[in-house]
Amino acid sequence: MSRVKINWLRDYQTEIEVRGLHHLKGDEAPEYGGEDTGPMPTDYLLVAVGTCMCLAVAHVAKKRRLPLGQLKVGVSAHKHEQEFRFDSIDLLIQADLPPEQLQPLIEQARRVCFVSNTITAACPINMVAETIQA
Repeated sequence: MSRVKINWLRDYQTEIEVRGLHHLKGDEAPEYGGEDTGPMPTDYLLVAVGTCMCLAVAHVAKKRRLPLGQLKVGVSAHKHEQEFRFDSIDLLIQADLPPEQLQPLIEQARRVCFVSNTITAACPINMVAETIQA
């Protein structure tokens, strides 16, 4: 099971601990009331999708023994006009491989990309409320 802990600092600022090893910041952009001291939660969502797909492509290339020298993934998203969510997420995957090798590589990587599979499967989010004792 993955473990992440988030501690609210003030306003829209948070500190994030990942697996007890990595410490990150979270915030909102000024137009949303934050101070931009760290990425927004939506940024982290796009980072997760892009990084997972990047690593999945690299993994599949390694298994296929394809000489992958360069790999870049760009991620953009389109906000829904009425709801607080994205309509779609677009990935631009660039590599130093010809299209006839890259496209099948991407299709196989898509099947093993944990993050994009979780999002497209509409994974339920379970929440439990608990009072902090002072």
